[in-house]
Amino acid sequence: MNKINFQCIIIGGGPAGARAAYELSKTQKDILIIDYRNKLGDKLCTGIIGINCVNEFGLDKDLIYHEANLAEIYSPDNNNYSLYSKDSKAMIIDRVEYVQRLTDLAKKNGVEIYKNSRVQSIKINKNHVQLSYKLHNNIYNITSKTIIIASGLENKLLYDVNLKPLEKKHILNGSQIIIENHLKIKNTKVFLGSKYGPQGFGWTVPIKEKKLLIGVLTKGKSKEITKSFVKNLLNKYQVFDSNTVEIRTWGIPIKPIEKTYEERTLIIGDAAGLVKPITGGGIYYSQISGKIAAEIMDKALSENSFSKNDLSEYETKWKNKISSEIKRGNKMREILFNFNDQKLSQLLDFSLTNKLILKILLSKEISFDNHFKSFEKFIYNKNIIKIYSDSKSKLIKNIILNLKNYILN
Repeated sequence: MNKINFQCIIIGGGPAGARAAYELSKTQKDILIIDYRNKLGDKLCTGIIGINCVNEFGLDKDLIYHEANLAEIYSPDNNNYSLYSKDSKAMIIDRVEYVQRLTDLAKKNGVEIYKNSRVQSIKINKNHVQLSYKLHNNIYNITSKTIIIASGLENKLLYDVNLKPLEKKHILNGSQIIIENHLKIKNTKVFLGSKYGPQGFGWTVPIKEKKLLIGVLTKGKSKEITKSFVKNLLNKYQVFDSNTVEIRTWGIPIKPIEKTYEERTLIIGDAAGLVKPITGGGIYYSQISGKIAAEIMDKALSENSFSKNDLSEYETKWKNKISSEIKRGNKMREILFNFNDQKLSQLLDFSLTNKLILKILLSKEISFDNHFKSFEKFIYNKNIIKIYSDSKSKLIKNIILNLKNYILN
């Protein structure tokens, strides 16, 4: 590691960092990815991506575990509803290998990668950025013209560049385990209700090699809820020897940080708080922010101009593309995840047993990646308005009007 001068150092080799490195390496040289892990992209994640993400950024077919054409929704009163779509809405992929493919492409373009290297501090100087990192208990210093921070949530490094990490009240708690699929679950299942904690839900997602992901996303204590969830599932399916591994936990942001750029610096992916608020999915937004960051950083390097004003275009561009989805998605989350169990069960039963509602929900117009745009198309459909308005239930009758008034204002 003799080289100390880079055009751009990307801190974090997950989906966002890998995308930024690959896109930037098409036009710039002397780029470095630095990551504390030995296996880049190794993070707790269901690996579910929508078809919009696939169409926009591409995907090697051998990375697909299976297409998510069928999902089952379980209501708080334990009724289940099967949602089947002829057209794939989403895919379950090998997330680690997806990141590896991106970094391999970046390496072919000359990108260097430092693994097992944890950045300790960042110092923005007049003419460069200085990074201090730890490798095998030794401290090293390197310099770069610019940096892109892609190192995940609750990043203390943001303080070093005069930015603030996200407040804890805007962070959800996720927990997940991988077990042998003794339960023989073939499709993605989503479990709703207060037993999964405030604003929470649970899931089971089958992946390759007869493995099954079981997890929870919640404002509550996700590890304890996941333990209970796993136990109940195993009892239900009469499986008592699960060979479970330790439950792993992580944080999921549901709101962007206040500012995603500084002098010589851009923040992308989870580090910037760019995640779909309803599902907690971050891969699509990581690809969007990574690509936009590469575009803006390429321009800055070409013009040798790295002021806050020069780099602010990055935030303008990602906001134009996904800010409305994030803001309105949070409002949708507030309403839908704050129904009590009785009301949520009533809403699900009414909505997911109506053939016309299901037909519209599963149509091509409804996207897994663009929740708010899909929601707009749904609630402005004349047939949908009539179905809900004609209901004898006051809750159902007013739901569309209430959603419109709160979310669209």
